[in-house]
Amino acid sequence: MNVNQPIYTEQNNCQDCYKCIRHCPVKAIRISNDCASVIDEFCIACGKCVEVCPVKAKKYRSDLEVVKMLIRNGKRVVVSLAPSWVSEFEGVDPSTLIAAIKRLGVFAVSETALGAEMVNRYTRTELLNSKGGVSISSACPAIVDLIRKHYPQYYHLISPVLSPAQAHANYLKDYYGDDTHVVFVGPCIAKKRESDSNKQILDAALTFDELRTWLDDEWIELVPTQANGASFFEPVEAVSGAIYPVEGGMIEGIKRGMNGTDVHFMSFSGMDAVRQTLAGIDEWDSSSTLFLELLACSGGCINGPGVSHKKSIAVRRGMVAKSALVKLKTVGPGTELISVIPIGVNQQPLKPTPRAVHSSQDIAEALKAVGKLSVKDELNCGGCGYESCNDFAIAMLEGKAERNMCVSYMRRVAHDKATVLLQRIPSGVLLVDENLKVLEGNQNFARMLGSDAQLIFEVNPGMGGADVTKLVPFHKFFSLVLRTGKDIIDRDVKLNDHLLKVSVFSVQQHKIVCAIVRDLYIPEVRSDEVVRRTRFIIKENLETVQKIAYLLGENASRTETMLNSILESFNGGNGDEDESISC
Repeated sequence: MNVNQPIYTEQNNCQDCYKCIRHCPVKAIRISNDCASVIDEFCIACGKCVEVCPVKAKKYRSDLEVVKMLIRNGKRVVVSLAPSWVSEFEGVDPSTLIAAIKRLGVFAVSETALGAEMVNRYTRTELLNSKGGVSISSACPAIVDLIRKHYPQYYHLISPVLSPAQAHANYLKDYYGDDTHVVFVGPCIAKKRESDSNKQILDAALTFDELRTWLDDEWIELVPTQANGASFFEPVEAVSGAIYPVEGGMIEGIKRGMNGTDVHFMSFSGMDAVRQTLAGIDEWDSSSTLFLELLACSGGCINGPGVSHKKSIAVRRGMVAKSALVKLKTVGPGTELISVIPIGVNQQPLKPTPRAVHSSQDIAEALKAVGKLSVKDELNCGGCGYESCNDFAIAMLEGKAERNMCVSYMRRVAHDKATVLLQRIPSGVLLVDENLKVLEGNQNFARMLGSDAQLIFEVNPGMGGADVTKLVPFHKFFSLVLRTGKDIIDRDVKLNDHLLKVSVFSVQQHKIVCAIVRDLYIPEVRSDEVVRRTRFIIKENLETVQKIAYLLGENASRTETMLNSILESFNGGNGDEDESISC
């Protein structure tokens, strides 16, 4: 467990359910020793595994102590608050939230939306001067990591500009001084990795959940108070950047200053939509300009993994839209932060990360290891968390998966083990369902029933589906145990010149019962039974003798007491003590 990476696993809690694999868009999970750990080099910190883990074994790193330490050391800490706070802190006015955050020791609270406005201006200029081709927004750190790690051939398409959080951090350091420490607060786990990679401008990233925890720890309530006076976002209030948290919000901000342009704008959110968008995007007509706003979370940042509640996306989107509209009316349209701080970057194409190439023969061998001998054996059920058996085989070859993850393989192994044990056991065994139909029986049971049953077994090994009432003379035992749920143990049954010892017990009460039958005429069984019965008789006799001895002793004691009392009465209490009777 590496708690320094953004997402990690608490191994003691992991239940080996593969749900994280099933939902991870890049399969950055390794199963080892029945525990699902995150492979940081492949992880994009989208937080999907954290959201879906049923036992909360997937955690994200808390940076609260880092921020608290900065404040304790007297550092000037400025919070860059994501504009999605409107949908997180429903009904809380800005001044109340700002005042509460400042009570934690923070110097100032500013809107990340200011950085978004800087990015809007830069991107708008880039698109107006574009000669065509595809440009992908750099705003979402999970998308940037997705392309960097898994689609490196498209890395050069990412817009050559800092993300809004980085642009805002640069602006705050320029405004307040280089000794300012910027802490991002928002709904995003991937921002933690972004801060890790840009420590010179972004000291830490907290989620809304972490902020709520911090406020609760300090007993700070989000209620309006006049004692602290009015509180405002510093240094100025954002306008067009306020709509960024929703899908299409960035595009809406960029297009406000682009009238009559032939640039195509498209917005897609959610990893499935993003992957489908990236599939073959290089086929876009290079003579036409396309700007793609890609967001890892469905619906946008308002649906990030670091929010404390999951209300309707429509409701949360409505909150952000309403807040942005109010800002437009109060501050005025067309108002954007103007800053001379350079936020452009040189986006160089990356060399593809070396990936192991597996031959079809290697994949076939891996499939054989889990019993997939042909294409028809490949169920592609997804029980292992992978979309196909072929993907699962590749994961095994890469050391990310284990054979026991294959549900059909493990079911077959369990069945084969049970069948072998069933056929090898010297006793007769028969499993029966509530409809008195045979689920499975072994050959020894068929042999004890006679030639007709043996013939049925040869035609239908296991005798599955056979009617017990027609097959077994003592079928009433099965009916009785199914009906009452009480086991029948060691009943002697005479059948075909054989003496059988029959026990019937519940496997699933009122649903499945099992019969164990032993032929007492078989020498080994007979000798075992003789020994068992002899021991039982000896034990019973010993218990009887012990009871008799106890009763005799008790009776003798009572007799002695009674006779002595009689003698004392005859002697008037003055009799010679030697005359007393002792048993």
